[in-house]
Amino acid sequence: MRLGGREIFFGWFVTFGCAFVVFGVAGGQFSFGVFLKPMTEDFGWSRATLSLAFGVTFMISGLLRPAAGYLADRYSPKWVALAGVLIMGWMLALIPAVNNLLQLYVIFAFMSVGVTLGTGPILTKIVSQWFVARRGLTLGIVSGAGSFGAMFLVPATSAVLVVWSWQQAYIALGVFLVFVVLPMGALLIRNRPQDKGLRAYGSGDGPGGTGARQGRGGGGSSLDRGSPEGMARRDFTFGEAVRTPLFQRLSFGYFV
Repeated sequence: MRLGGREIFFGWFVTFGCAFVVFGVAGGQFSFGVFLKPMTEDFGWSRATLSLAFGVTFMISGLLRPAAGYLADRYSPKWVALAGVLIMGWMLALIPAVNNLLQLYVIFAFMSVGVTLGTGPILTKIVSQWFVARRGLTLGIVSGAGSFGAMFLVPATSAVLVVWSWQQAYIALGVFLVFVVLPMGALLIRNRPQDKGLRAYGSGDGPGGTGARQGRGGGGSSLDRGSPEGMARRDFTFGEAVRTPLFQRLSFGYFV
């Protein structure tokens, strides 16, 4: 894509779109602490009772991660992630309508689905398909967007809450996700560089390409299929993936 007279690899726009999705979803999730005081005052519920709803979101979100990965493999990762944005926005806008704890817990349970789909492995999959070189940088941008979302949206939500009410602040968050984050993600995110007639950044012939490594005899590619570079160039079945040392080290690290 040409911008300001310069040719910019479209994968950077995809990275921005994915980061913006994480920004909105994570910011909406972590804004919950802002609402504790006004909600306890309105409903007479304890902070511990309300905090449990937030804890349920984290717990269910963790359990749903494998299902999110399956959906990203079976269907369009872009639309699966954007479905998470839509679910998250709807649930945030519905919170002002609750009048008992059961309703609140149900909404937060559904919200955990939106959090799972709108952050984490699905967007990681998309960005990884666009970049071979600079993959660490782009994944770092997307991951860091969640912290930036919390840093920006939590104070912004607090300001809305002070000026109006906690109900209107939740509705404002939902509107932001559905009418700003969702369209931006739909506009910028593409599943694969092939969808735009491109190749992944650093894959050899695309922008930033470094070419395939040559064998000692000057023949074809000699990428080690067990190396990170070689693994990035092929798909694995689930059974093959769990037997690779890289998968086992990553899984152990996340578990710890």
